[in-house]
Amino acid sequence: MDKNEHEVITLNYPENLYGGIMVCGYNFGFSREDEVNEMTGIQEEREEKSFFSDPAVNGTRFRNKLVALIQSWGVPLQTDPCHASGFERSFFQTNWIMTQTRSITGAEKIDIETLVENSESILKLIERRAPRVILFVGSQLIEALNDIRIRGDVERILGARPGNAVHHVSDVPTTGRQFKVLIQQFPHTTVVSIPHVTGTQGLRDDYMEGFAPLMREILLEESVVEQ
Repeated sequence: MDKNEHEVITLNYPENLYGGIMVCGYNFGFSREDEVNEMTGIQEEREEKSFFSDPAVNGTRFRNKLVALIQSWGVPLQTDPCHASGFERSFFQTNWIMTQTRSITGAEKIDIETLVENSESILKLIERRAPRVILFVGSQLIEALNDIRIRGDVERILGARPGNAVHHVSDVPTTGRQFKVLIQQFPHTTVVSIPHVTGTQGLRDDYMEGFAPLMREILLEESVVEQ
């Protein structure tokens, strides 16, 4: 990969090179095993790339949790390569920042300022691939996208900003915190923000399943799911 090109974790397919579904987190995780390998000088081989929901290649906790959530919304996301269709191939996974850290709140804290300062590369990727849906996993990402400092570039790429994101709450009642899903309908792209699936304290699977009607409509809109 060109060192100046924004890294995409998944394999390139015609279905995700233009008009696909972009899954975007904060940055690349850095496990305890990764830390030990780095300290001992062990060079890890790059994993083979595949489609987003292929667990044999992309088997991280983050991805597994996210795929399970998408499936719980009634979206038929196949994990078996023998049954994968153009819909599965339309997903591509990346992160806003190319760094690797254990947490976004530690010594190398990631905040709105950090995201805005490091927005050029991700915006170029969005411009090049023109996804029909951007699924941000983590609430600060959509805030950064709407920051006034990069708003001109965002509107040039996605079209006129439709105002603030619309907040949606789950159909599942809760006595605890009401986590929100935020939606912005740009002229060319629907931007969705969900809580971070592995880093949000108190986030319940059944509560997130309550967003199924909303998310199913967005993810399956104008898509062709092969049987």
